[in-house]
Amino acid sequence: MNSELYTAYSGMRAQLDALDVLANNLANANTTGFKEDRAFFEMFNQSVNGSNEGDPVGKAIKSSVKANKALNSSEGAMSFTNGDLDLAISGDGFLVVNAPQGIRYTRNGNLHLNAQSVLTTADGFPVLGASGSPITLGQGQIHISEEGGVSLNNTPVDRLKIVAFDNVSMLEKEGNSLLLSRAGQSAEKPSSAAIKSGYLEQSNVNPVSSLVQMVELLRNFESIQKSVSLVMNDMNSKAIDKLGS
Repeated sequence: MNSELYTAYSGMRAQLDALDVLANNLANANTTGFKEDRAFFEMFNQSVNGSNEGDPVGKAIKSSVKANKALNSSEGAMSFTNGDLDLAISGDGFLVVNAPQGIRYTRNGNLHLNAQSVLTTADGFPVLGASGSPITLGQGQIHISEEGGVSLNNTPVDRLKIVAFDNVSMLEKEGNSLLLSRAGQSAEKPSSAAIKSGYLEQSNVNPVSSLVQMVELLRNFESIQKSVSLVMNDMNSKAIDKLGS
């Protein structure tokens, strides 16, 4: 493939990938505890054996663009629900969940009790206490304190395990508001976040800003598409001239 066309194609592909990121953010704008991804672009030089190192034009036309994404961990708005099992984390911290695929992390504090009176996420995954075991309660008045203490009928039962990470970029999404740590549990550290009982943290997606970015990406895509058409028309014109001669 012509190097100019390859560079243009990679740019169009990157714009579409960034568009997918934005579309996923918008689709989860009302998902409790959802953290948006922010797309950014990286350029890779495709020159062979360092050729064209001193040639800026040669380096440019032998480069490709790739869309990448990073987790935006900023806090979402707090919504008052007055639910005994609803909680929001104020500050850096995540609930620790025992999912079928292993230990996972979430900011979704919409909790429930299952048939065995175990505290779970909305998807039924047990929420772990400070001891690392699921929190088992029972019938009665449940209260979750600002420090994460869980009590039943004014009797302390356990404390939520809330952890933080020095670098949230080591977390990757798995769906259902769950996050996986690429570094494993060894990356966990104690969190000083406060628990707001009776609240839920909303998504941190800004729909207006996302729509503006979406329009910008579409315009960029159209601009690159026009440049490809110009290059192709020029190539076809030259090819016809050469074949005619």
